[in-house]
Amino acid sequence: MRKVLTFAFALILGMGIAQAQDAQGESAVGAKLLYGSEIKSMGLGVDFQYCVIDHLRAEVGFNYFFEHNHTKWMDVNLNAHYLVGLWNHQLFIYPLAGLNYTMTKVKYPESYEIRTIETPSGEITEGPVLIPSHSDEDNHIGMNVGAGVEYKLNDRFSASLEYRHTIVRKVDQGVFGFNIHYHF
Repeated sequence: MRKVLTFAFALILGMGIAQAQDAQGESAVGAKLLYGSEIKSMGLGVDFQYCVIDHLRAEVGFNYFFEHNHTKWMDVNLNAHYLVGLWNHQLFIYPLAGLNYTMTKVKYPESYEIRTIETPSGEITEGPVLIPSHSDEDNHIGMNVGAGVEYKLNDRFSASLEYRHTIVRKVDQGVFGFNIHYHF
């Protein structure tokens, strides 16, 4: 019985792959609503997808996360999706893998610190010292891994939910996204 169920599952899965609508040459543009786990902020993104061969598409995208705790975060991604059809030419799941370029900027506001100061006359006192505002910028190259589920609303539009984990040197981040795409 187990062999029959395994064979039936493999057959259904294979039929779903064979019937995937994203065929070679199809393209899509999309908009994303995002949440970044490291910056703890919402963001917006845009992307372009191109189906390189049947069931395999490339995606290039730009994401901007709203400033949170004096931190700005932007990233550019180049990902590959392998589409697996599950239901009636409308529902697909996909693993994703790719490259990431992350740009972060942290602004430190003007502040005061209590420091030990030696006056010109040789006295040592403690007092407030003004620390001017400054910022640090970091740019990192990393990789993405994740998965998504996509639903074809009609011939031109699809909606998807996606999770991608970006692995970079100092700032790993999980990104949850809701995407709308226009296919042409």
